Amino acid sequence: MLTSKRFMLGTATALIFALVSVASAAEFSAMVVSKAKGEEMQGKVFVKGDKMRNEINMDGQTNITITRPDKKVVWVAMPQQKMYMEMPLSDKMQQQITLKDPEVQARMKHLGTETVNGYECDKYEMSNVLEGKSIKQHVWVAKKFGLPIKSMTTDGSMSMEYRDIKVGGVADSVFEMPQGYQKMEMPSMK
Repeated sequence: MLTSKRFMLGTATALIFALVSVASAAEFSAMVVSKAKGEEMQGKVFVKGDKMRNEINMDGQTNITITRPDKKVVWVAMPQQKMYMEMPLSDKMQQQITLKDPEVQARMKHLGTETVNGYECDKYEMSNVLEGKSIKQHVWVAKKFGLPIKSMTTDGSMSMEYRDIKVGGVADSVFEMPQGYQKMEMPSMK
């Protein structure tokens, strides 16, 4: 079983990138490679409209995060334990997800255009606060999808990149909570 610190790191990493990773017209699946605190995590991402599913593998365990703006909810599932947590998705958080929040836009500085994994991207510098510290990151937003396919802190301590992107063919069932999972309460985030 994952330690709660590692679980929270994985969940926080998935949510951070979910907050900047959903656009209304995109439909694709991809391999996602995230690096945080010196550890690399690989998984899959599925996007269809404003719905998103992240599957992150850590220490032989998989965490699944499903973002459902239509239901105003984020589910975090742990398949090995057949359990899940449910978190509300506020309108403010949804604005942040779609990068339409004026506060988010105010923190974005356009740096130019670059190609990432064959997709033309607008590159931005963005300021955020994580664990009480101000961090800057570069974000590459693919023009085709209207969402980031690569993000990296300027100090290199955290990164995320979508690779092997396959456009289309994502079933609606991917964004449903699997049957037979027991709901658990969110642990304290102290």
